[in-house]
Amino acid sequence: MILVTGASGLLGANLVALAREQGREVVGVYHRHSLEVDGAKMLPVDLTDRSETRRLFAELNPSAVVHCAAATDVDWCEEHPREAERINATVPSAIAEITAHSGARFLYISTDSVFDGAGANYAETDCPATVNVYARTKLRGEAEVLEKYPAASIARVNLYGWNAQNKFSLAEWVLKHLAAGEVVPGFTDAIFCPILANDLAEVLFNLLDQNLCGLYHVVGSEAVSKYEFARQVALRFGFDPMRVVPMRMAEAGMRARRPLNTSLNTRKISGALGRSMPNVAAGIRRLAELRESGYVDRIKGRLTGMSAGAQAGVQ
Repeated sequence: MILVTGASGLLGANLVALAREQGREVVGVYHRHSLEVDGAKMLPVDLTDRSETRRLFAELNPSAVVHCAAATDVDWCEEHPREAERINATVPSAIAEITAHSGARFLYISTDSVFDGAGANYAETDCPATVNVYARTKLRGEAEVLEKYPAASIARVNLYGWNAQNKFSLAEWVLKHLAAGEVVPGFTDAIFCPILANDLAEVLFNLLDQNLCGLYHVVGSEAVSKYEFARQVALRFGFDPMRVVPMRMAEAGMRARRPLNTSLNTRKISGALGRSMPNVAAGIRRLAELRESGYVDRIKGRLTGMSAGAQAGVQ
């Protein structure tokens, strides 16, 4: 049985949905946002409560754990460093320790933001350097996980897709504003390698199935600016790409500093799985196909409760 934490988040909800489509036994845990998925057991759990977490694992005895739960709002983390440290580092450390004792597989979801953006096409062997609290706590989480469970797996990601929650990935945010007749700012100097959540979920299950351990960069195969990504989203969904206007990161006035270039090299994961990671066009094409197939309505219809926790990105 696979246990997915943060099951109401962007990646978590799509992982649970894919697990059921593939006939896998899966349990999803969430904190504040309840979710219903046919054939999956969904449980409310406060993972910051160590005794509650231990009881959960003793009861379920999972064979594999995918830890997606995190505080992901970069500006919130900057203003709440202690809480971010607890959620992004202390919690995965505790879960890694529990799974190490049981022998279950453990996969920790990290971020491309562990790099400062001074370079490009970062490989797993490149030394991280963080520029904000969010990245620092996620990097700390990586170290804690590998210390407690050297056989664990870590995936650094940057994803977009269809959310179960009433919140927006980058692609959804672009489409929301375009549909409202507004212009969309796109950062010309922010470079990343986005991957669709559904594609990422498939790769992560492949990683678990093949018992791959250690650190992997699991992102799209193509580096692109957020400006160009937004233009491609606009084109695929029938909007005028001229309504995406160029902007630089420094003009945005965000509270926390962001790295400019977090492009990652995917040679290691591609070699291990014998397949290339999808490029930008393929991911956006599948994003549109998912909406056309009714997938979006299905995944958004699974959310049964909302509360005031979304600000922190705790899922």
